[in-house]
Amino acid sequence: MNRYLLLALFSAVCMASSGIIARYSQLSAAELTFCRLAVGALCLGLFLLASRQGQQLQRRPDRIVVINGILLASFMLGFLQAIQSISLANAIMLVYLAPPLTAVVAHFIYGEKLTLLSLLFIALSVLGFAMLQQFKLDLALTPAQLPGFGFALLSLFTYAGFLLLNRKPQPDQSPYQRSFYQLLMGACCVLPFLTDSSLPPLKELPWILLAGIFPGFLAIVGAVVALQHLPVRVFGTLAYIEPVTVILAGWWLFQEVLVPVQLAGVLLIVACGVAQAALARPSPSTANATSCQTG
Repeated sequence: MNRYLLLALFSAVCMASSGIIARYSQLSAAELTFCRLAVGALCLGLFLLASRQGQQLQRRPDRIVVINGILLASFMLGFLQAIQSISLANAIMLVYLAPPLTAVVAHFIYGEKLTLLSLLFIALSVLGFAMLQQFKLDLALTPAQLPGFGFALLSLFTYAGFLLLNRKPQPDQSPYQRSFYQLLMGACCVLPFLTDSSLPPLKELPWILLAGIFPGFLAIVGAVVALQHLPVRVFGTLAYIEPVTVILAGWWLFQEVLVPVQLAGVLLIVACGVAQAALARPSPSTANATSCQTG
């Protein structure tokens, strides 16, 4: 259990690195998304070949894996389109309703029971996230902002779908195989948005590689593997470490101001993540009983 908790945290931090790379690079949103997915798939493919696991790629992906790839690209592109016409705070607040939404859905379709205590920690983590945004949510939308609101909702629901479908894979599927084809399918979905793009200059190559390795390869593989072993409510709470990392990186790297309410939100999210992880761990008596049964 502990290794998958750490993997979920690692995945969230790697996801957050896309914002840092975007700030430093000159890549457009579509270019960065394509590099993140396509180079991520290439890195994963090379890793499997180098570790003599290339046979995993010989199996064709099933329908769910293909759908997950489409959801992954839609989540990323929907968010980028949303921030073109609505505020970043509004877009982020809407998209990050996905973790609590998936926890509720998993309660009904996967039997991952939500207790009052786990619901409290989910609610507190959402509160902590709102504190990171300093409660800046403008609900007075103009007609010009409606498309952005729609794209934010698209990003919300596709992110939730991505989490839910990766929670219960086919038992004979490798997480590496699923991750590779999700990244590859996602990259194919982004291709139509690159019609006005030219080849990026050579100086952007380091950022292209970083985008593929960290928020692409490592983040997606980490998320897919962790979701297979952690309840959605736990993974979803730990996913809020991503905006925490973005806020802290902005303060550390870009000299952005970190106000007390944001710092309190950081501490609240971390505390909720630790509490959800503690709730998810089996008690010693349960673990002993399980080991006795398997023995």
